[in-house]
Amino acid sequence: MKVSQHFGLLYCLLLLAQVILSNFCQLGPYVMLSILPAMILCMPISTGTIGCMLAAFASGLCVDWLSEGLVGINAAALVPVALLRKPIIRIFLGEDLITRGESFSFKKNGTIKISAALISALAIYIGLYVFLDGAGTRPLWFSLTKAGVSLACCFVLSLIVMRHLMPDDRKQEGQR
Repeated sequence: MKVSQHFGLLYCLLLLAQVILSNFCQLGPYVMLSILPAMILCMPISTGTIGCMLAAFASGLCVDWLSEGLVGINAAALVPVALLRKPIIRIFLGEDLITRGESFSFKKNGTIKISAALISALAIYIGLYVFLDGAGTRPLWFSLTKAGVSLACCFVLSLIVMRHLMPDDRKQEGQR
């Protein structure tokens, strides 16, 4: 199965998985699990910034509406990730991916570069989410602890998601 042909289907299934995570996997007040930034980061490079921002907004509202979160909080935290997606890819994975319109993969770019890009996208999302969720009512130590623990947990979960959303070079070589 080529990922580029079935990206929309995989994206919808992962959006459903995020709704299930938000509803049934509450690990406590210090942990928030989200795979949404990884999903946005893995969108095809050919998708423009506006289209990516619209998809991020719709995905965030969908998760907010179908889970017990505040309506708009995921959308407000995810849209800046979509806005900064191409600069993050430029910084960590190189300009040539964007100019050629290629997709990135663990084999081409390496786990360290992809992890750095993922951590930056997650830091933007989680930082905004925790800031908007607390809205100045929670102490700083609580917000920093929640952001740090959530970043660590989301990173591991998002790496697994990125492995499934990115094209696998070995499978594509075997199909040629």
